[in-house]
Amino acid sequence: MRSVAADALSRAASPDDLTLLVGAFRRTARDSFPDAALAALGAIQAIRGSSPEARVRVDQEFAASAPRPENSLIRRWAEENWPELAQRWGRSWPVVTGRSAQDYRDLIRRFVLAPDSVARPTVIIETDQRGPIEIELLGPEAPMTVANFVRLVQRRFFDGNRWHRVVPNFVVQDGDPRGDGYGSPGGAIRDEINRHRYDGAMLGMALSGPDTGSSQWFINLSPQPHLDGTYTIFGRVTTGLANLARITQGDLIRTIRMK
Repeated sequence: MRSVAADALSRAASPDDLTLLVGAFRRTARDSFPDAALAALGAIQAIRGSSPEARVRVDQEFAASAPRPENSLIRRWAEENWPELAQRWGRSWPVVTGRSAQDYRDLIRRFVLAPDSVARPTVIIETDQRGPIEIELLGPEAPMTVANFVRLVQRRFFDGNRWHRVVPNFVVQDGDPRGDGYGSPGGAIRDEINRHRYDGAMLGMALSGPDTGSSQWFINLSPQPHLDGTYTIFGRVTTGLANLARITQGDLIRTIRMK
């Protein structure tokens, strides 16, 4: 809703809306996804381009004091659309992962060098009145993504969630405790594109842009080749395909647990 409102204001490009839009942008600082922030920026930029007087005002009231966004996608937007703002905010890359060299060594030992019995663990999804679904996680192909997912499973992060997005013959999606498609525990992991394809029921990482994976994930319900090479595949359904097909939007996930 905030994105749609900001898009509408961008078409008007009225300086009278500047204060409102600056406030809207600042309130997006804790959003999991940057849609509303990018829409507000686009509207502010449209006002900036409406007249020389508006340009000065935007630069004084917004650009000179706007805090550097933590989200790299917002900084990348500035690099592509507002060079003066990008110069103040700094580069969008590389993405800061918060992981040390030892963290990566541990991931390699656990998911790449370990035998398959360890590197390819199984998780069981229990959906209320739908039956279990077993998924083999693909540790050697997507170690960071699998480690992140296992950590959330062990925290019981997914327990009690509802399938917030179900598109027949396309995907079922979970991982948002808010239930509106915008929730996450914060943070992000890099994409791990591998040779697997969405030709069977695969577990994929939902994104709002490159390297923005967090807690939201999906299972495709039919072959989806257009997703190949963009959304990290980190698991595959091994049993429970009939149960997967019965899931409807809003169904309760009782638990996701390690087998």
